[in-house]
Amino acid sequence: MPINIEWQAPEFEKYEKGKVWFVTAAIIALAIFTAALIMENFIFAFLIILAVFIIFIYALKEPRIVNFKIDSHGITIDKKLYTYQEIISFWIFYDPPHLKELTIKSKKFIAPLIKIPLADQDPVEIRQTLLKFIKEEKEEESLADIFARYLRF
Repeated sequence: MPINIEWQAPEFEKYEKGKVWFVTAAIIALAIFTAALIMENFIFAFLIILAVFIIFIYALKEPRIVNFKIDSHGITIDKKLYTYQEIISFWIFYDPPHLKELTIKSKKFIAPLIKIPLADQDPVEIRQTLLKFIKEEKEEESLADIFARYLRF
């Protein structure tokens, strides 16, 4: 029986951020910026300005819709195929409604962990399919991911 699981999902979960979120972020950034100036750490002060700029742009960004596919060749994200030979292991984080994500650990040095939103896909079916090709290895959710979700970023 041929394997072909396809779906689309936003590249990341977009949380609505109101004025309070932006004002709070700006106040925190201003406090850190002021502390950097007081300590005469001008490079750090510049990095804070740069970070705030990037965070605000990213906070306003709309996620694009990405195509995902699992078949007998590997996992395809848009047009990029990750063959099973390139993948070390996988893990499914499933705690609806907040967390529904497939994580694959690749052999690539630059992007070793790839996170794939599952949207409305059946995690059991995906798990059973992937177990035919690669091993399942428990991953812990990173502190950065937990923190970002807590901040609704």
